[in-house]
Amino acid sequence: MTGPLSGLRILDFTTMIPGPVATLYLADMGAEVLKIVSRSRPDINTQFPPFLPGDGRSANGAYLGRNKRSMFLNIKDQRAQQIVHKLIMHYDILIEQFRPGVMAKAGLDYETLRLVNPALIYCSITSYGQTGPLAARAGHDINYMARSGIMSYSGRKGGGPSPSGAFIGDTSGSVNALIGILAAEIGRSKTGQGQYIDISMTDSLIVFNYRAAASLIDGTEPDYESTIFNGGSVYDYYETKDNKYISVGSLEPKFSAAFFEAIGRPDLITPQGIMPADVKEVKKQIRDILKTKTRDDWMAIFNRVDACVEPVLTVHEALNNEQSAEREMVVEIDLPDGGRVRQPALPIKFSNYKPQYREIGVPDGFNTKEVLQEFGYSEDQIAAMEETGLFD
Repeated sequence: MTGPLSGLRILDFTTMIPGPVATLYLADMGAEVLKIVSRSRPDINTQFPPFLPGDGRSANGAYLGRNKRSMFLNIKDQRAQQIVHKLIMHYDILIEQFRPGVMAKAGLDYETLRLVNPALIYCSITSYGQTGPLAARAGHDINYMARSGIMSYSGRKGGGPSPSGAFIGDTSGSVNALIGILAAEIGRSKTGQGQYIDISMTDSLIVFNYRAAASLIDGTEPDYESTIFNGGSVYDYYETKDNKYISVGSLEPKFSAAFFEAIGRPDLITPQGIMPADVKEVKKQIRDILKTKTRDDWMAIFNRVDACVEPVLTVHEALNNEQSAEREMVVEIDLPDGGRVRQPALPIKFSNYKPQYREIGVPDGFNTKEVLQEFGYSEDQIAAMEETGLFD
């Protein structure tokens, strides 16, 4: 089946998480993605273990590079401009993740390239955006989370913020890049004109503050364990007898009543639901009760009750259960040597399209010669480029 994004051709100048996740989704939905990488500055995703047995490719590189081609090109070399100019007449969506000014210095910024192709859609993902006093600063996920305001009330009193096991800031940038690119593509289909998209990962997180709108009105600052959703109510995580955890999301009165009934404490049911006046004492009693049984013992009870209570699963448990199997959230992809590798699947489900997982991520630069030949370069020209450092 033809993918819903079949016909979109994307030049990908990104590394690590934000851009590669965005282009992974685009590729899984049928877009043709060409990843541009310098041999001397490889994508960090390809460097981290574990590596596929007998193959040498990293698990992350094989996953985030899925359904993409890869080409070596050193954008610091002036000759790269000519090649990119040829590419963007066909790959007319470009996504990059350098600090502001890097692509301009290479002559590959939007204002320059739009003169070559006015229909170009150009998306930049950065830590803090193209403007503002922080624009030139480097950053990572933990920094965006810190500057967004979210971590000022995500944690425990007396303990402060805690690092997340997920790249929430990075992937918020991925999602907004996807939205921006697809919205620009819809706009281009109407006008024939491309446009520039400026994505800040910190901006993307600021709007995740569920207290943001209220704070703009009343000026209040949420604190740790002070609201319904950050530990200031019964809505929380609780340890069980076997040192595992369950999540209690019994927000509405009918769910909180079912929860208290299930733990044998119907006397705790009140009109205030999960926000009783003596919330600290009620939570202490809940903690004591939930430590009397194992996680799985409690889930045997809550699986029969409509109370929004679920186990805290390990990564392995989350990937290997009936729900994930039914949702086809893990796929098996053929390897060139005849083996197979399992990877997380595209989480978007279509009624008329089933993703085609053609191949895992190729080694950096694997398609360099192939792509250049497609654009008219001879073997001798490509060999000369290799010898003179254009791919370094």
